[in-house]
Amino acid sequence: MKQLFLIVAILLGSYSSYAQSLLNKTVSVSADRKPLAAVLDDISMQGDFHFSYVKEFIHDDSLITINVSKRAVKQVLDILFQGNFQFREIGNQIIIQPGTSSKEKWYVVSGQIKDATTGRPIANASVYESVQLISALTNDQGYFRLRLREKERTAALLTVSKELYRDTMMLVPGGRDQELNADIKPAAPIQLSIVDVNQHTHVEQTFFGRFFLSSRQRMQSLNLSDFFTRQPYQYSLVPALGTHGKLGSQVVNKFSLNLIGGYTAGLSGVEIAGVFNIDQKAVKWVQAAGVFNIVGGHFTGVQIAGIHNHIMDSLNGVQAGGVSNILKYSFRGAQISGIYNQAGGDGQGMQIGGILNNALADIHGAQISGALNSAVGVVKGAQIAGAINFGKDSIDGAQIGGAVNIGWLKIDGAQIAGAINISRKEVDGAQIAGAVNYRKGGGGAQIAGAVNVSLDTTNGAQISGLANYTKVLKGVQIGILNYADSSDGYSLGLINIVRRGYHQILIYNNEMLDLNIAYKSGNRKLYSLLLAGMKLGPKKAYSFGYGIGHPFPLSDRSEISTELTSQFLYVGNWNSSNSMVRLQTAWNYKLLKNVTLFAGPSFTIYYSDKLDVVDPKYDARVPAHYSPFTLGGGVTAWFGWHIGIGFF
Repeated sequence: MKQLFLIVAILLGSYSSYAQSLLNKTVSVSADRKPLAAVLDDISMQGDFHFSYVKEFIHDDSLITINVSKRAVKQVLDILFQGNFQFREIGNQIIIQPGTSSKEKWYVVSGQIKDATTGRPIANASVYESVQLISALTNDQGYFRLRLREKERTAALLTVSKELYRDTMMLVPGGRDQELNADIKPAAPIQLSIVDVNQHTHVEQTFFGRFFLSSRQRMQSLNLSDFFTRQPYQYSLVPALGTHGKLGSQVVNKFSLNLIGGYTAGLSGVEIAGVFNIDQKAVKWVQAAGVFNIVGGHFTGVQIAGIHNHIMDSLNGVQAGGVSNILKYSFRGAQISGIYNQAGGDGQGMQIGGILNNALADIHGAQISGALNSAVGVVKGAQIAGAINFGKDSIDGAQIGGAVNIGWLKIDGAQIAGAINISRKEVDGAQIAGAVNYRKGGGGAQIAGAVNVSLDTTNGAQISGLANYTKVLKGVQIGILNYADSSDGYSLGLINIVRRGYHQILIYNNEMLDLNIAYKSGNRKLYSLLLAGMKLGPKKAYSFGYGIGHPFPLSDRSEISTELTSQFLYVGNWNSSNSMVRLQTAWNYKLLKNVTLFAGPSFTIYYSDKLDVVDPKYDARVPAHYSPFTLGGGVTAWFGWHIGIGFF
């Protein structure tokens, strides 16, 4: 450490010796009531160097009259400052510092603060001087002590503030140590109903505020909730240890630099901290901290923190936190975090979170997260999550989730999920899921790997790998099992059930098999058939298959039906291929209310890879009494017939 100090001293000495000639340079100055700053600029331009000084000690707006010719810079400066300042040369700069004759004088004011009604001492009352920004809190016995600078003013104005008490002002003569006591009166009771004692102190109630701010600092802010002032800049090591001292929490700055952390009233410029920034009121433009930022008022601009940002009002700009962002009210812009974003009011823009986004009101824009998005209000835009999207109100846009989408109210747009889509109301758009879609009703398409459910009307398509369900079908169902309570659309599947639709059980005979049974289900636009049949003679044959059909009404009691079926024929060997496609038409006549007689011609194309008899008990030659014409390659065809009775 000694070596480090030695090196610094040598460097400073070398700089000083290098620039020794600056004060010996000759200049000429002529000024008539010009500002001191302009005179210094004139001297620096002639000597080709710069002045550095602290404005708190030098009033550079003072009007100067001087007329000298070819004098040394040191002589001119002595004339300007009347010998009260000393000058130091470093590099290409002349630093102006207070001399021994200009050192500030201090005096001490002490005393006791009491309640004017009860006479009891008042603890934790704030006593401050608003110009010098010097303050103190009374102790348990009401005593305080202030060390004030003696300036050009002959007196100082002290203010005593305490929550629920009236502010009291005291005029203190300067130039000597003195004792001053004061009695303060409680505020009028009527004020208790209209004064919000947390109006500018709610940042202190947060977790970080309680942890990093002392109880005396929190009490000071509570006492001085009506006193705020503005300064161009401030710098501090920690709260209350900086340029504005204990009153730093009541100052709005344009530039704020906090080595570890700062506690100020607000900002209209730039604020930078190594660890944290805490601002009671509004902040504008740029705020950056290594760990966290807390703002008690509205924020406009960009807020950046290594871990956490907390705005206890609204945002117009960008919040970017390494871990989390919390916003009490609305925002226009973006919340971006590594883990969690929360907005308590309406949002116009985007929430982008590594794990979770939570909006407690409407979102007009997008929520994008690695795991979960939640919106309590209306979503006009998109929710995109790696796992789950939840919208408690309506959604006008899209939900895209890696696993699950949940829309509590109506959705105008799309739900796309890797597993499940759920909407308790209508979906006017598309639901696309790897497993299940569930909605009350709506238009558009439901496409699922397993099941689609629509509790009301479906205007559109239901396409699934297993089953589709809807109450009223006014579109298309495509699946293995399709169910509709009533239908004015089309169901295409292995089993189609329309509870209030077209149902019929058929028992009939045809040229191939002696006994056939079929079940019709659907509506009068399109119905499906499940078929089974057998040959009753000494040589057996069995058949089962599926078909579709459409009826053409002729009168109240008769109609023409046209059907296309596909059937497999078992003739003793499951390894052989015996299949046929059959086009058949029939005239249907209603004998009774639930009994129909039907008959008609058919045309069959049959394929078998083994036309020879495989098993003597089975008849591979179908139909046995017909001579079908051969199409080649094991394919034969013939014209046939069918006749039977339908029930229901």
